Amino acid sequence: MEAWLQALQNYGDLAFVGWVLAGGIGGLVFGIIPGISGMTLVALFLPFVLDMRAEYALAFITATSGASFIGGSVTAILLNVPGTSVSAATLMDGFPMTQKGQAGRALGASVTSSAMGGILAVFLAFAMVPMILPMVMAMRSADMVFLILMGLTFIGVLGTGAMIKGLISGGVGLLISFIGYQAVTGMPRFTFGSTYLYDGLPIIPVILGLFALPEVIDLAAKGGTIAQTKAVIKGMAQVIEGAKDVFRHWALWLRSTIIGYIVGVIPGIGAATSIWVAYGQAKQTSKNPEKFGTGIVEGVIAPESSNNATQAGALLTTVALGIPGSAEHALVLGAFLILGLTAGPTIMTQHLDLPLTLFLVIISGNLIGGILCFWAAPHLAKIAYVPSRILVPLVTVMLFAGAFVMREQFNDVTVTLVFGALGFGMRKLGFNAPALLVGYVLGSLFEQYWFIAIQASGPLFFMRPISLGIIAVTVVVLVSGPIRGIVQRLFKKGARGT
Repeated sequence: MEAWLQALQNYGDLAFVGWVLAGGIGGLVFGIIPGISGMTLVALFLPFVLDMRAEYALAFITATSGASFIGGSVTAILLNVPGTSVSAATLMDGFPMTQKGQAGRALGASVTSSAMGGILAVFLAFAMVPMILPMVMAMRSADMVFLILMGLTFIGVLGTGAMIKGLISGGVGLLISFIGYQAVTGMPRFTFGSTYLYDGLPIIPVILGLFALPEVIDLAAKGGTIAQTKAVIKGMAQVIEGAKDVFRHWALWLRSTIIGYIVGVIPGIGAATSIWVAYGQAKQTSKNPEKFGTGIVEGVIAPESSNNATQAGALLTTVALGIPGSAEHALVLGAFLILGLTAGPTIMTQHLDLPLTLFLVIISGNLIGGILCFWAAPHLAKIAYVPSRILVPLVTVMLFAGAFVMREQFNDVTVTLVFGALGFGMRKLGFNAPALLVGYVLGSLFEQYWFIAIQASGPLFFMRPISLGIIAVTVVVLVSGPIRGIVQRLFKKGARGT
């Protein structure tokens, strides 16, 4: 009860409410702009969190995610261009509805289902907190070693791109985290005689380079404006009709929301996967599956219900276990590191008010994004018509200013450029940038838990029920994909033989 009261008291602080509003509005605007998502806004914001209260910084970041997902559906429906990757499934039926003259209805259904899904998922997370607490209190350093490895495996195997490339990305992130002095031995590693590298690579230039700079490069390469078509919303009556559709199909909305939440709890998958799972089950359970893809409202409700629902599940995994549940929460984990906080069991047992506050912020972000988008979407969509020749210079200046301002070292700008090239190359070659970031962020914790476990229990420190269970899950995840591929190939050969 004390943690709940402390979480609610934050809303009596006008500065806190201001940061929540700023995150919701900023996430909505950046979500609408294709190619510059809410993740880009968070990356640009991170350099400025050092002198902020943790509640303010994390409130802004958390509110940004939910609102950006809502904003991403605007351009997906009206312009056939997803504002964010998690709006890709909405294209299947959203834009066909626009072509039928039902843009307002599609938008009303999208905003309502997305906001309501995000809010319901928070209550599902609240229900899980009492079950999570005993589990995290039972964790020891040995268990955390394998939990980190499991998180990297999940993100590498279940995230975007091929499994091997995902695992390589996470491994490279771990290697990058080893740059600098080793905490126990005091020996420098991978510094090549450079004093700049003795403290390791700074996290903010790494994040800006991996995530923000490749987005800017892509936007500059495309040129012109993002939007090539115009869509007309014929009055608010259509939008309200779309909102009513969600209640007409409440069972579909509920199923899709639960799917989104469950997928969010699993580390490394995120909303980019949950939307297709939800869309698939909507089609399979529909009385008219052949109509999906032609412009029906159920094809909008299902993915939009699941995408924001994923956020609460992913946040629970991130704060309770220290393993990001999605690519967006890899940046949240980076924010924890910058603020001097350690996500994981300590947060849940000693600072429970902070996770509860962030869950309340998810509700606020969804409400802000939903209300603004519901009434102002036709005007907000015009942001997508801003020429890239205006957007690119503005974002580029913010990007490099953010890289420089934290420590006022030009080498930080160089690191941003190097990791920008790395991030751009990883994107083109199908490697997993979030997995690399997670490996980099968790590398120091991995070493810390490893040495503590070795010193406390010796080489067989993993002979604990929890550790052995985590190892078993990790092995299953690693081998399930290849085994499934072998079985499918054998089945195809048998089918051809008969």
